[in-house]
This record gives sequence, structure tokens and C-alpha cells, in this order.
Amino acid sequence: MRDLRARIHDLAIPRPFSVEALCERLARERGRPLHLLPLPGPPGPGQPCGMWIATPTVDYVFHAHGTSALHRQNIVLHELGHMLCEHTGLGGAELTPMFSSLDPAMVGRVLARGGYSSPQEEEAELMAALILERAGWPGAALSPLGDLDELF
Repeated sequence: MRDLRARIHDLAIPRPFSVEALCERLARERGRPLHLLPLPGPPGPGQPCGMWIATPTVDYVFHAHGTSALHRQNIVLHELGHMLCEHTGLGGAELTPMFSSLDPAMVGRVLARGGYSSPQEEEAELMAALILERAGWPGAALSPLGDLDELF
């Protein structure tokens, strides 16, 4: 947990907080555009609810189409958590058919969120909660599991 807090220590959290403003800041800090887009196609079993695709020049963060604003915010923050933690994932050749128009050779990293079955997924979810906590979002520090610091 301390490592996660250290990773966001210098992150400038916009006030008032919005995911869009945070994405604009991250894009400036990373020196590359960051696009927020809905996932193509309908959501469903076996489909990710979020995805981060990094190319050499652009980051794309996808979120489930037709979900609530709160759920969308959580999905995007989770994907930003992957980005901030510099997680690695699948290569471009592993893209699902929904992104067949992307050249796999141009995709350096793909991370899709469909659950919390790996340490990277858990870490990204905790990073999303820490961002909300730093933003002063009401209830962000409240976890059904108790204090986040006590988990680690």
C-alpha cells in the first residue's frame, strides 16, 4: 500500500475532481494524448468492462457502454491505476476482435478489466480508491473491508 501511495504522491489531483480533468493532466504529464472511449459493442458475459490500450504515441482508456456515471468513473480510474503502476499486459497480437481495425504492431500494451483475479487487477483497483481518497470524494476512504492501510 505504501508503494501505491508513493506512486500518486506527486499526482496533481484536480479540484473540483473530475475524471476528464485528471485524464487531461495525465496526458500532459505523459506527453501524449489520452482518449476516453466507450467499448465497442454491447457489454456482456466474457466481455471486459474496461481496457487500457497503449500505443507508442497515444493512450486509449475504454469503459463499458451504457453503464452508470459512477461505474464509468470507477472503471476509468481503475484503468488509470494500471497506467500509473506501469503494469504490463497482453501484446497487440492479443487484441480482441472488437479492435480489429488497430494494427497489433502499434499496440505496446493492452490491459482489460473483467475481474480481480490477479495482483495487478487488485493493485489497479486500490489505486482507483486512493485517487478518490486524495480527491476528497465522500466515502472514498470507507471500504467494506475496513481501512485500506490495514489490508497490507
